[in-house]
Amino acid sequence: MIIKKMITQLRGALLFLLFLNIVFFSTVRADQKYSIPFWSKALQQRWSNSHSSPATWVKNVDLMNDRLLKVGQSHNINKLLASGHFWRWVSQVYWSKQILIPYFHELESSSEAFDDCKALLSVDGLSEKSVRYIKASDNKIKFIEILSKLIAADEKKFKRHMNLALAIAIVWDEPFPDSWPHPNVNRSDIPISNLDVLSLFNFFVSSHEDGRLKIGLDRLSVRELCFVIDTPVQLNELKYAQQIKLKSIRDLERLYKIIPYDQQRINSEAYEWPYGQYRLIDIGLKKGGICMDQSYFASHAAKSQGIPSILFMGQGRSGGHAWVGFLESRGRWKLNAARWVSEKYPVGFAYDPQTWQRISDTQFEFILKSSGDSPSLGKGKIVLSWALLNRGFPQFQPLLQASSKIMPRSKEPWQIELNYLKEKGANLDEMRVFWSRWIANFKEEKGTKAKGQIELLKILRKLNLELAASKLSRQIISENRSGRFDLGVTVASDEVFELQRSKNWDYAHRKYKVILEQFKSSSGGHLFYNLIDPYVRNCLLDRRIGEASNALILAGKIIKPVKNTILYNDFEKLRSEVQ
Repeated sequence: MIIKKMITQLRGALLFLLFLNIVFFSTVRADQKYSIPFWSKALQQRWSNSHSSPATWVKNVDLMNDRLLKVGQSHNINKLLASGHFWRWVSQVYWSKQILIPYFHELESSSEAFDDCKALLSVDGLSEKSVRYIKASDNKIKFIEILSKLIAADEKKFKRHMNLALAIAIVWDEPFPDSWPHPNVNRSDIPISNLDVLSLFNFFVSSHEDGRLKIGLDRLSVRELCFVIDTPVQLNELKYAQQIKLKSIRDLERLYKIIPYDQQRINSEAYEWPYGQYRLIDIGLKKGGICMDQSYFASHAAKSQGIPSILFMGQGRSGGHAWVGFLESRGRWKLNAARWVSEKYPVGFAYDPQTWQRISDTQFEFILKSSGDSPSLGKGKIVLSWALLNRGFPQFQPLLQASSKIMPRSKEPWQIELNYLKEKGANLDEMRVFWSRWIANFKEEKGTKAKGQIELLKILRKLNLELAASKLSRQIISENRSGRFDLGVTVASDEVFELQRSKNWDYAHRKYKVILEQFKSSSGGHLFYNLIDPYVRNCLLDRRIGEASNALILAGKIIKPVKNTILYNDFEKLRSEVQ
């Protein structure tokens, strides 16, 4: 046993020395001050095999990381971008150093954890895909835990359906929000099980193999599959939904309309599901539902049959509404199924299943146009990984900015840079420059641009640049008077509420009347919930009954909600509180 152990250790040492020889004597170019080895599949295999023990693995990764840092510091980013070998090594090092090794340490450096990491390191293409799709904010420990469980169960199946495995790991690394799938159902009524990720993986693989999916797993990207497996309901629910006959993908919109609308719930203001268990069969065949339930049903019918889908919620002329988006064909989404044109919804919001943050339909479409699964995203993500490996070095922020230029529709490098600026205590002038760059970069997406404008507006006011602040405020309102008028209403309303907080009631009331007039052509839910309702309630809190009453009279001349709608009910409720 002692001799066998010595032979194993000697073999590991020889492999490590062989790798050192490769690193120091195989160069990208002979004239470089520092060198890295040419990339090839054979070299990747030797690199993986050289990790004979946890200690040699960590040493190998640290050694290559140091070499990359030295090469990076001696060349500008443009020269580095031309070296494919350099970026393949960045991917390998980031995969180990930032994702696998933290998992290994989290599991107390156990031999089982090392075996998990070795198994994942050996999968061709997994490191590149993981680096491409994972975000810096993702739970990387849970991500690797899920991948390890799936590959341990069936390595061949894992490799054949790697995109599905990655999508499950990306979405299921964090718990689903308490308000999933929408706010109009009690969480305890949703048939959620302690679903095992392996069962979910096997369900979709068997559905694919049995021909029960409208879109095969092999035709969908990792990002698209995130919108298929983003449901924690019991598998029986998905099996029921698979029985729904869809002649084509476009039948999903027709399916939404087939669900009987439960008008009685609106009349009695029972917006939350009142019938106990929230099962698809109850919505589809027994109880019907309101728009939230119709959207939930249609989106799950889609997911169960391999069609990426997303549930949007927004405010229109008659109040809140929900509709569905789904993948119509390769790379082409329809984001307005059952979004009624007459209601003039400026925007809809949904959950992004990777982050569980709200994403608007316009942001979703903006990302899809060029960066969803494009080559620019892959290149930008690897540069972002390189930036994160350089955290703590002077080139960290310039590399973040380089990655944001390569993938200009991604907010990820911007968010990381914003966090960095906050952590280092950036002054107002630095933040002013950052938000000005943000506005210029996201000028094509009104919601994201407006976020930058609003933050810049706050900074201008802190700097006492009142003329510039006033000009920017007018610009935001003017740019969003139609289309994304919800943004214009929000910015204009904030000025009114600030006047109320400072007890400047006369000016606040005059400003309130001006905003009502400005946005009367787009009046509806946004104007009521973002201006009228909070304005009136602020008046009531300060016992300004006359202003509250007058505000409602003025609002009633502009907003004329249809009887027995959500907006009508809420308007009447507010009126009764004032009276």
